[in-house]
Amino acid sequence: MWYNMLYLTEHPPDVMMQQHNHLNSAPLNGPMDFEQQLIQYQNRISSILESFTDAFFEVDGDWTVTYWNKEAERLLLVSKEDIINRNIWDVFANAVPLRFYTEYHQAMKKQVAIRFEEFFPPRQLWVEVSVFPSGNGLSVYFKDITAQKNATAILQQERQKYTDLFNLSPVPQWVYDFKNFSFLDVNKAAVEHYGYSKTEFMQMTIKDIRPQEDVAGFEEMHCKDVIPGFFKKTSVRHQKKNGQIMSVCVESNAVCFESQDARLVMVIDLTAEVEAATAMQESAKRFDIVSKATSDAIWDWNIKFGEMVWNRGLEGIFGHKEHSYTEKWWQDHVHPDDLINVQRKLNLLIRHRTTRMRLEYRFQCADGSYRFVLDRAFIIFNDEGEPLRIIGSIQDITERVNHINAIEAQNARLREISWIQSHKVRSPLTKILSLVSLISIEESSLVAIQELIPLLKTSAEELDQVLRQIIKKTE
Repeated sequence: MWYNMLYLTEHPPDVMMQQHNHLNSAPLNGPMDFEQQLIQYQNRISSILESFTDAFFEVDGDWTVTYWNKEAERLLLVSKEDIINRNIWDVFANAVPLRFYTEYHQAMKKQVAIRFEEFFPPRQLWVEVSVFPSGNGLSVYFKDITAQKNATAILQQERQKYTDLFNLSPVPQWVYDFKNFSFLDVNKAAVEHYGYSKTEFMQMTIKDIRPQEDVAGFEEMHCKDVIPGFFKKTSVRHQKKNGQIMSVCVESNAVCFESQDARLVMVIDLTAEVEAATAMQESAKRFDIVSKATSDAIWDWNIKFGEMVWNRGLEGIFGHKEHSYTEKWWQDHVHPDDLINVQRKLNLLIRHRTTRMRLEYRFQCADGSYRFVLDRAFIIFNDEGEPLRIIGSIQDITERVNHINAIEAQNARLREISWIQSHKVRSPLTKILSLVSLISIEESSLVAIQELIPLLKTSAEELDQVLRQIIKKTE
């Protein structure tokens, strides 16, 4: 039954005909010759089945196993000798509640081929199964797809993670079609910042959020190459639904979105910073007004004279009572480990005539302690490209940095606990289970059991020590 059908699956008709003619052309001298040829034929088919990379077995109409290849032995840890001529559901009773039982019976009842995937808990395996009628029974192929399933699960987790990063980001983001400029997706921050609903966004193009007078030069700028993996930064103007014009920094990168050539965009609204910088440039009085309106430390650095003027935020955040200091005083109060990096970035911005600066570093308070700060500034250049003044705003981000560090420390502890659970707990637990299995054997004598009890105690104490270590890590 099985070898005829399987031989057809492995050999095309012309090969079958050649071998059939070869068998028929051999002289038949009697029953022994025919029996030998049949044995040779069956051995050939058995070799084919054993060469399969897939596991294979066959059952008859009573669910008795009639064939079981080596790959089936390897995947299910049941030898051919232990399963041939036995009822498959007696051997694998734990598979009865699973799809194996229902799908096999369906194929047997309706005489149809069925393909499905199922998880087999006793072996922690995902398998892909192909089952089809064969004579009065079934032939079944199956292969281990656990690695593919795990990879798919990891990919889905990664997709979800990046989807959450996109949707939950406080920075407006969207994806648009590179060819027709239509929006393909927008996050919640973009909806809230621009005033359009997501449905409205999906019916628009990115031209629709530009002021009318800026649309003409849009395509020329858009055609510039975007290198995948590198964000391209552009300063442009956007218009909200209510008509408000914003100065924004647009960072874009080439992406493939649902098989389309697209661009991922992040938008940083610089309107407030541009307006503040302009106001501070106009007059010292405007600078003072802005200084009083914020709790940040506002500073104005006259590069030519090396003088830095600060607002009241310097005292409020750091405790320094004076409002006029030198450049060297500022450098002396930047943390020594951060100073070289800060100076390098500042020099790089000046060399490239970049007007906006954003730095994070540690700054010393009057009592000698340090605070983590976010320093955002505007660099003013003359016509020759030389820096004249830098006007900036320092925000205390110590709590945010400490919170991030605490989360990272907690994650490190959790990873260590996970490692202990997966490595150290398993060893004593395995010993205990092995010893218990020895005790449960009916032939075990009382003396043998008494000899196992100290070993059980030692393994239990090892497990207890590991558990105490885990509890200590969680405290």
